[in-house]
Amino acid sequence: MHLALELFGVAFISSAFGSMVGLGGGFILVPILRLFFGMSPAHAAGTSLALVVANSGSGATTYLIQKRVHIRVGLTAALGGLPGSIIGAILVKHISPALFDGILALLLMVVAVDMIWNRHRRVGNRRDADDVTDLQVMPRRAALLTGFIVGLVSSLFGIGGGVVMVPSLLYFSQLPAHAISATSHFVIFLTSPVGLVVHGFQHDVVLADVIPLVLGGLCGGPLGARLSLRLQSRHLLIFVACALAIAAISLIWRSL
Repeated sequence: MHLALELFGVAFISSAFGSMVGLGGGFILVPILRLFFGMSPAHAAGTSLALVVANSGSGATTYLIQKRVHIRVGLTAALGGLPGSIIGAILVKHISPALFDGILALLLMVVAVDMIWNRHRRVGNRRDADDVTDLQVMPRRAALLTGFIVGLVSSLFGIGGGVVMVPSLLYFSQLPAHAISATSHFVIFLTSPVGLVVHGFQHDVVLADVIPLVLGGLCGGPLGARLSLRLQSRHLLIFVACALAIAAISLIWRSL
């Protein structure tokens, strides 16, 4: 019971924050599962995806109701993400724990530094819009490729793939930060269940931990989506960067 309550609390905080910045919550949960619960990379990734699915489902539903999702880009990226999700779930069984932690830490830190360094340029000329469908977005081929990488990263590391989707939308679209967060969450919601199913067939999912994680994700996702409405675009990017840096440092600390 004590372990279940701890997992629920961790999942609630991870999903609320992940929903708020469009990264799915797994980028916080996976380092915790590795650092404090001693899970292998495959089990951490597979079990974390249970939270990601619940978190992205509840968060994406809220964003869709708020009409903040760019549907066309989301569906195109999700189509590219389906094969990536399968490949990532299989690949994680064949890399060492040290390599898993190192690559994930490097990925998170690079994105964090880039967002902090370029945050003014990325959002300086962006305006929040009521109708995001009229704004310039990435070409279809770029969305497909980005979606593939999102699916691969999502299943390989169990983090949802928002660390790829969010920067890509920043670089290749004119969407405001709130719409970027919402669209990223929508893509994660469509691709992460595929990775979870593959991890399940490989026995990577710790079933006893799934229920508290899912409950925490369902409770935290809508809260994060609503909290994001209270933050300005630059504040959202700062939150993203700080969260990524903390996750990266925790993984590096584990390897020392």
